[in-house]
Amino acid sequence: MEISAHRPIEEAIVTAGGVHLREVDPRTMESKIVPGLYFAGEVLDLQADTGGYNLQAAFSTGWLAGTSAAENAISEQH
Repeated sequence: MEISAHRPIEEAIVTAGGVHLREVDPRTMESKIVPGLYFAGEVLDLQADTGGYNLQAAFSTGWLAGTSAAENAISEQH
């Protein structure tokens, strides 16, 4: 698929809803309900102002969830 243009910033949107933040350990992004399940980005019930904040939240929670899951997998092997 080739992208030829983007929509105006006035039409920019993010998703709303998702996994409630009370159900996620903010230190690891691991589910408090299902151990070993990690969340990141827009699957979380998290919205911010337009201007890159949602992207930063996605990048940061993605890094944290991935790092935490990898550390968990390594600790389970030992």
